[in-house]
Amino acid sequence: MATHPSNPTRAWLATPLCPGGIAVIQVDAGAEDIRTPSLDATLEALTGRSGWPPATVRRCDLAGIDEGVVAVVAPGGAMIMPHGGVRIVQRLLLRLSELGVRLVPAEEIAPEQLYPEAASSIEAEMLVTLARAASPLAIDLLLDQPRRWREAGPRPLTNEDRARSHRLDRLVRPPSVVVAGPANVGKSTLTNALAGRTVSIAADLAGTTRDYTTGTIDLNGLVVRWFDTPGLRDAADEIESRAIALAANLMRSCDLLIAMTDAEHDWPDLPRPPDLRVAGRCDLGARADADAVVSAKTGEGIEAFVRIVRERLVPAADLAHEGRWGFWDRGRAFAP
Repeated sequence: MATHPSNPTRAWLATPLCPGGIAVIQVDAGAEDIRTPSLDATLEALTGRSGWPPATVRRCDLAGIDEGVVAVVAPGGAMIMPHGGVRIVQRLLLRLSELGVRLVPAEEIAPEQLYPEAASSIEAEMLVTLARAASPLAIDLLLDQPRRWREAGPRPLTNEDRARSHRLDRLVRPPSVVVAGPANVGKSTLTNALAGRTVSIAADLAGTTRDYTTGTIDLNGLVVRWFDTPGLRDAADEIESRAIALAANLMRSCDLLIAMTDAEHDWPDLPRPPDLRVAGRCDLGARADADAVVSAKTGEGIEAFVRIVRERLVPAADLAHEGRWGFWDRGRAFAP
């Protein structure tokens, strides 16, 4: 099958482009007929096998690139499921493009088309959101949303609902958390303890962290983007000064700003008031004027600290609330 501009077929990658067991490429011929010639021709050119009526499921060679499963799941629609290697997926998408298939981002596809099995628009939106939710705490809440919306009927969200929804959205898109303070008060050691691996270099030498480091950290079900910033001090060189300036911009825009110090240092002067004040290295000295005290070295106070951070970002009352969550794109209208 040669590339042809009249081919109406389009395809999109329904799974993330990252290493995995199985990838899913969805193909849509844009027709309501039981048999869609353009879909049949595309699948025949890709697999070398003809005859693709609805409900057909076959294990096939995929253009000599891989072996996988191809299923015609609806009139004009199919799923190609190769192994999940990034290069395999990229080569298959390139081959589909060479066959005249138009590649589109999954974000451009209506949720109802992505999930034709959904019983309603809100259920389709829920499935889209579930697929990209970062935090495990989102799963049960999202799965229950179709019932909540169905039982609530057409009533609009209240201002309280919208405020709670904004906080719950942090379960889908990880909020940013910045920890800032003087050099050598245990910021990097705390970061590594929370991550369970070495994210930041920790040493008894001021300026060891010369630029902010970042990574995703799971705080007992809430996934956050954690930023460990360089120690605040009069920098000795231009590079470190620029790193501190960049970190200051990050502090102004983050979702949660943590000021950290220890018993030997004053509280830092930050670009905005901190949301949380944490005293580190409590095994070396106590401090009473903090919201939380921790010792990353001994583990003291870590669990309580994690609970406080979670509560500030997504309160337990929001998680337990039986109301609706407006988790979808706020600009889209739908019938629940």
